[in-house]
Amino acid sequence: MATKVHKRLVIVALILAMLQLTAHHASEWEEKERYHYLPDGKSALLPGYRGKSLVQLRKSLSPERSVIEVEPALENRVTAGRGTLLKIPVNAFADERGRPVAQRVRLTITEVIDPLDFVGAGVDLTYTNDAGKIEFFQSAGMFKIDAETIAGQRVELAGGKKIGVEFPNIQPGDEFWVYRHNKNKQWKLHGHNQSFGDQGGFRVGTRVYQIDALNTWYNFDKPVPEATCAKGSVKRKDGKPVAAFAVYSIGVSYKGAFSRHVTNTASFKVNVHKSSEARFLVFDNTGAVGITQVLRTSDRTGFDQNEEGPKNFCQNIGVIEIAPIPVDILSHRTKLSDYLGLPVSEFSVDYQKPAADLR
Repeated sequence: MATKVHKRLVIVALILAMLQLTAHHASEWEEKERYHYLPDGKSALLPGYRGKSLVQLRKSLSPERSVIEVEPALENRVTAGRGTLLKIPVNAFADERGRPVAQRVRLTITEVIDPLDFVGAGVDLTYTNDAGKIEFFQSAGMFKIDAETIAGQRVELAGGKKIGVEFPNIQPGDEFWVYRHNKNKQWKLHGHNQSFGDQGGFRVGTRVYQIDALNTWYNFDKPVPEATCAKGSVKRKDGKPVAAFAVYSIGVSYKGAFSRHVTNTASFKVNVHKSSEARFLVFDNTGAVGITQVLRTSDRTGFDQNEEGPKNFCQNIGVIEIAPIPVDILSHRTKLSDYLGLPVSEFSVDYQKPAADLR
């Protein structure tokens, strides 16, 4: 009788231990989900409107996404379409309970490199520092790696696993740190990268880093404490009223973009970096598009959400005229970039360091 009771106690203890282990993995996953939020870039492109032209424009603005399948039981080295190299260790993936994933994993790698990439990514580039002050990013590029099984089950990195990354060094300089996006759509400082090789001709070096989470944005950036404000108005070439539009300040002398959505008025204000070169892009809820020439921005401090005054300046850039553009241009990313005068970078990546140096 005592033996049977002992066996029952052992079984109960094992069940309780398993429940605790499951609870631990579940809470760990929940914590990751709270932090590693997957931003939806589509929300930045006038949500609620479904016009055909706007849908085509949205697709053309989307950054390049490379879809690659890997075997978790093997070490994998994969390269995305714009040159981002990933070194993935063996058994790197886990499911929502922390269990190893055995079936093939599908990676979707999004690379933000060109001016239109920053528009289409739909991710805000303002940063709240530890003192609670807003700062403004100048980027050296961004990337995001989404992962799921071929059956469509979302996966994360297994405990203790990291993925080595070599990102094209499209904006040389050692002043860039790495920031990661969280569930509240805020950037948090994550670490500092190593850069190898300067940009020269059509070849670029790499930024070397290791990531410890998937399904979230990583951004090579430097925060600038002050920006300036630009203001203007929008009109349609065909004379129709402007109902709703998005305006973007897009860096020419720097990489990055800031935006505002506007309704029920034709005037706008938007942030932009001080003493720099930028262009201002507008498209409305019908897909009509317009862009300025390259403009030199003011050296005076301003913020688009504050009232104008002696300590808050807003530079008047005039009227931006928008008009429908041919469908074959609207629906083709390269043609659209050429039409807008926002070039697509053509380069090859020079991987100068061996994989063992990814750290």
